[in-house]
Amino acid sequence: MPGVKIVESEAFWCCKYLADVECDKLERIGSYAFHYCPRLRSINLTSVEIVEKRAFSCYWLTDVKFGDQMESMGGGAFNHCASLERIAIPLSNRIIDDRDDEASYHDDVFQCCEDLKHVDLIGGVHENIAALHLEDWRNDMNAAIDAINQILPNTPSGIEGCDYIKVGEKDRAVKRWIRSVLRKIVDNKQQHCNILAEATATLVEELVLLPQDIVVKLVLHFLELPSYTFELEEQGN
Repeated sequence: MPGVKIVESEAFWCCKYLADVECDKLERIGSYAFHYCPRLRSINLTSVEIVEKRAFSCYWLTDVKFGDQMESMGGGAFNHCASLERIAIPLSNRIIDDRDDEASYHDDVFQCCEDLKHVDLIGGVHENIAALHLEDWRNDMNAAIDAINQILPNTPSGIEGCDYIKVGEKDRAVKRWIRSVLRKIVDNKQQHCNILAEATATLVEELVLLPQDIVVKLVLHFLELPSYTFELEEQGN
């Protein structure tokens, strides 16, 4: 579907023979757009920004890759994608909305995704980590990113029975992990900036003929971290 920007709600509902999807400019996937497409195995939609509620319910879907344009996934976006093993998303605090303890079955992005074990981060976060001043910081960040892949295999995805529906924990685990990684980035960038400030002061003292702004611009700019923007709301959880 070259040039298509929106796949409307229920567009491919129950398309039992749909196996591949290719879109170069797709921005929004409507609710139930690919609901019950049993032959759909993988999705690589790097331009998508919004995935609405219950967009996918594809039992044999195994891996999903979005790009750094991705903004949010609606409740139940991958409901009953029981074979889903891996998903790639950018580091964003808005990908999955905050859930309270009373969140319903319909709010759970990864409800009944029993096989989900891996979340890959894409985008500028890796460039940012590679530029951190100390190896210990880089190792700490990489360990924080990999933590989700240690957690998910043993995290329940919720169950559906005749008389009740139990909300799963994979949704919440991914959300908590995103917030944890964002906090670590904030802390490490602050420590990095502190070291640069100390180095600047030292150089200004030693190079008395050079004003501070020249030292920062011509000597220390190469130590600055790459630009990586994100939003981290100040919340207690």
